[in-house]
Amino acid sequence: MSELPLYLLLGVFCGLVSIALSSCTSVAIETVESLQRTTGLPKSASPALGGLIVGLLALMYPEVLYWGFENVDILLESRPFTSGLSMTILVQLIGVKVLATSLCRAFGLVGGYYAPSLFIGAATGMAYGKFMRFAFTGPEPLLHVPFLDVASPQAYGLVGMAATLAGVCKVPLTSVLLLFELTQDYRIVLPLLGAVGLSSWITSPQRFTKSIRSKLDAQEKKSSIAQEANDMATDNKQATSMDTADLSQELCKIESSLCVNDTNVKNIFENLTVAEAMKTNYCAVSMRTPLIEALDLMLVEKQPFVMITENKTSVIGLLALKTVQDFFRATKSTRTQAEVKELLVSHVCQGGRCKSWSVTPQMPLTTAEKIMDSHGLDHLPVVSEHGNHQQRGLLVGFVDRECIAITQRAMAMKEFFTSMYETEKEER
Repeated sequence: MSELPLYLLLGVFCGLVSIALSSCTSVAIETVESLQRTTGLPKSASPALGGLIVGLLALMYPEVLYWGFENVDILLESRPFTSGLSMTILVQLIGVKVLATSLCRAFGLVGGYYAPSLFIGAATGMAYGKFMRFAFTGPEPLLHVPFLDVASPQAYGLVGMAATLAGVCKVPLTSVLLLFELTQDYRIVLPLLGAVGLSSWITSPQRFTKSIRSKLDAQEKKSSIAQEANDMATDNKQATSMDTADLSQELCKIESSLCVNDTNVKNIFENLTVAEAMKTNYCAVSMRTPLIEALDLMLVEKQPFVMITENKTSVIGLLALKTVQDFFRATKSTRTQAEVKELLVSHVCQGGRCKSWSVTPQMPLTTAEKIMDSHGLDHLPVVSEHGNHQQRGLLVGFVDRECIAITQRAMAMKEFFTSMYETEKEER
């Protein structure tokens, strides 16, 4: 087929339009949420405001409203006694429909992407087809290609519907079968497969996952460098915190007992202390300990850090595995095996790299969690606060996010079984 490249190019355009719809929807949702936070707009009023905005758009472009598939028929010029829309109007309808769909989704109006994607695809294909006929077979063609026989704009409109549906809803096979069922023409299968395949490839989640991951890695590297320059006492743990939050959400979906939503249980959490959650089995080294020994200790105990103490009692700081990795990455110098063996913990901790915040056993557990969140930490040393001057500040253990999560879940289950037992007792 001589015009197959034209259909492939249409698939590229439909993929880009699909990306524009998804991106515009994301921006609209973020904007509306920010508006609700800043102005105090109740969520119950959001659909009314969204309907008002879309209604104003419909005064200028009534085709953007949903009339069943009547408006798609108008775009495809398939109804008798209906005049077709110009290429300029079709391009305008693409932008307005994308905007209207995004606003409806953002303001909470009920609806999906299926019908809008068909409308947007039909408008894209019709505008593209009319431009190609004007460019190749018009009275004054822009390009004269004798062997190229350009099909009617309706053919491009139908292929555009399938390609946009595949790009937006990620259903390429469904799109191909749907359009073939509508046309009953096997000659359109090859260009249809090409356009749908290109549109799906452009909007594939794998491409966006790699792009987003590279951006997140760049942002994490930037924030790590800035934080190290401003405050050498903290480690950048934002990615770990995000992973922990995502893991907690997945656990909640799998097992509801791991989720804590009850108000009474949350009140109990506020009364928990660090002493109830801390671990007393920890690994300790001194500033004069060889770095190799500290790493071996982490490996044996399966812990990503070791405590740095003075005389095995007073805590000086915390040496994390990430700190060691950053140290070797920052130096970027090749060392011999003998030089590596001579490295001490003090070499890595120069410039306050190993300094850490600390908490006391009687401190509220929520306070320790806030310190972790505000400074991007996952571990905190626990030091004593009672006794004489020599005993005060002695290392007694550590607390981390895993300790806090386990303690909270255990307390939640204990409260659940206690309340259930009391309920059964009252019923008896």
